[in-house]
Amino acid sequence: MSFCSCKDIKCPLNPANHDKGCDLCIQKCLKDNEIPSCFFNKINEKVENGDYTFMGFAKHIQRNMK
Repeated sequence: MSFCSCKDIKCPLNPANHDKGCDLCIQKCLKDNEIPSCFFNKINEKVENGDYTFMGFAKHIQRNMK
């Protein structure tokens, strides 16, 4: 839990809110074809439009890795 970079502590899947680590978040993201916010946060914590899709991640990389 100490490495988690997710700032959304209101989310019930955030590891701060249970004892199952990242599993619940990752399961939800896989089901919804999304990428967990920690991958976005590694690049830049500002995620435009809350788009956590695969395409949203590709755009996030393009915007922030120039």
